[in-house]
Formats: sequence, C-alpha cells, structure tokens
Amino acid sequence: MKVLLLGGSGTIGKGIYRLLSPKHELILAGRNGPDVKVDYADPQSVRDMFEKVGKFDALVAAVGNDALFKRYEDLTDDDYEYGFRRKFMAQINLVRIGMEYANDSASFTLTTGFRSDYPHPAGAAVGPFNAALDSFVLTVGDRKS
Repeated sequence: MKVLLLGGSGTIGKGIYRLLSPKHELILAGRNGPDVKVDYADPQSVRDMFEKVGKFDALVAAVGNDALFKRYEDLTDDDYEYGFRRKFMAQINLVRIGMEYANDSASFTLTTGFRSDYPHPAGAAVGPFNAALDSFVLTVGDRKS
C-alpha cells in the first residue's frame, strides 16, 4: 500500500513508521519533509502535497505537536484560533482535500490525544479541539463511496 504519513518525525510518527515501513511504501510529509514538505494547516500547501504525491491508499496524520498549553486565564482569542486551525481544521482538510486523491477504499487515520478525555488545567485550547475531531470522525467515518 502507498501510505502518506504526516508527522513521521515525531514520537508517535516514528513508531508508526517502524510498524508500517517493512510492508508498505511510506511517503513522509511534514514541515521538513523528508519526502514531501507541507504546512498541514495551510489548505493550499496540503493540496500541493497531494498533487505531488498523487493517488494513495492510506493517510495517517500524527500531527499536532505544536499545541498551546496555557492556563485558561492567560488564553487569548488568537490562542484558541491557533488551536482550532492547527488541530481541528488542519486534519479535517487532510480528509476533505485528500478525498480527491485517495484511491477507492483508501483510509484516513487522524490523531487527537487524551486531553479530550482527561482534561488538564492548561489544556483549554487543546482538549476541546481533540474532542471536536473525535466527533468529526464518528460523524463522517466509515463512509462507503
């Protein structure tokens, strides 16, 4: 299978790479590549990535290492907007744009984190977007063409 892995240089992404690379063609995409450079929060950059990669069988998004952790009292509108764009909309756009390039029966694996289930005093700009992404997956996941 041709698998597009975003965030392959992070802790979770490295583990995914180790598990999948022996049996699949992996394409690593991230801000520094190495195979394809992409700003996953920029829809045009995402579209450019898919144009370069072409058709694929699976996408795995292990992204979001840039979450903001601040006390609720210190959070600004910009902090919430940042979390919304980087955690929620970025992964939704991977699916929305990626559907145009996905082979029949392709899969999309999105990642959130435990902050939607285990809140943290400094996670008010993280956990809600994880929960929203969980809801998105439950709402649109397992669709048959």
